[in-house]
Amino acid sequence: MSIDFKIRQLIDQNGYITCDVLIQEILHSHPASYYRQTKSLASEGDFITAPEVSQLFGEIIGLWCIKEWQRIGCPKSLSLVELGPGRGLLMRDLLRTAKLVPEFYKALSITLIEINQNFIAHQKSNLQDINLPIKHLSFIKDIPKKPTIIVANEFFDSMPIKQYIKIKELWYERIFVVQPGDGRIKYDKISVNKQLQEYLLRTHIEAKDGAILEESYKSIEIIKFIAKHLQKLSGSCLIIDYGYDIALSSRTSYQYNPTLQAVKNHKYCSILENCGEADLSAHVDFYTLKMVAKNSKINVIDTLLQRDFLIENGILLRSKTLQDKLNDEQAQIIEKQVERLISPKQMGELFKVLQIMH
Repeated sequence: MSIDFKIRQLIDQNGYITCDVLIQEILHSHPASYYRQTKSLASEGDFITAPEVSQLFGEIIGLWCIKEWQRIGCPKSLSLVELGPGRGLLMRDLLRTAKLVPEFYKALSITLIEINQNFIAHQKSNLQDINLPIKHLSFIKDIPKKPTIIVANEFFDSMPIKQYIKIKELWYERIFVVQPGDGRIKYDKISVNKQLQEYLLRTHIEAKDGAILEESYKSIEIIKFIAKHLQKLSGSCLIIDYGYDIALSSRTSYQYNPTLQAVKNHKYCSILENCGEADLSAHVDFYTLKMVAKNSKINVIDTLLQRDFLIENGILLRSKTLQDKLNDEQAQIIEKQVERLISPKQMGELFKVLQIMH
């Protein structure tokens, strides 16, 4: 059964499909969903992530993990969890740094949250020499119950979102229906309940007619779980993704534009084209994630730009040390890689970093 057929079947059963259910079907739920069957990342795939750009990215995160382990008292047993680890390059580079502190490395057990069997094979290959216990799980709720450090790089941008649209003085939920006649799937809208209507009108006071709001309830659910887990067992969570951190009262019309997009072979396409073959993503609302964590009574370091996080944790010093050991051509490659990670015109400002800890 194709994903397009499944989506049409759901619309036929219910009269429509909401945006979050559509994304869940395209990316996660179906055997043919993108994150269950796609084979590649990086240059041969649909997108390039920071670990694919430079080994320094993972090494700096490794240093951060060591500091967090020390902060919680250097437990002799620590669960290191990565959400959506791709080919395992970030974890590989992170663990290279971890070996610099033998007691830290010895304390680790690795848990990778992954649903794609092709990626799991890549991860096993790239991590075959680490000599640490590795467990693959499908759900974060099943992670070991002990002190934990969680790393989530470009994970939350793939979480399902709902979309709401303001028309005149009222909010509606955006949905998808099958258009009579030509059978094409198109956007439509339905009313929201009174409680949600009052909440949206009260909290999004700057939204104008035509404004579109995106909410990821799945992301909120995951943050609540992480906060509860860390409160009980201690540890930290590092979230790196592209998105925004803007208080609801400070948002302008620019923040009420849709960010949901589809990318195939590095090119944008319609989210309804090539279902299961294109990657869907939406900008992460770091403000909401931050407030959910704070309301869960856990410590939150205010959102940083990726540029600032990497520089504060030593990427410039590490890159210079590495360059000093290389010839001019190799050193120039390192310089360009770091520039891509920290330049305001590239990944440096678009990507944000949220640190949650207890």
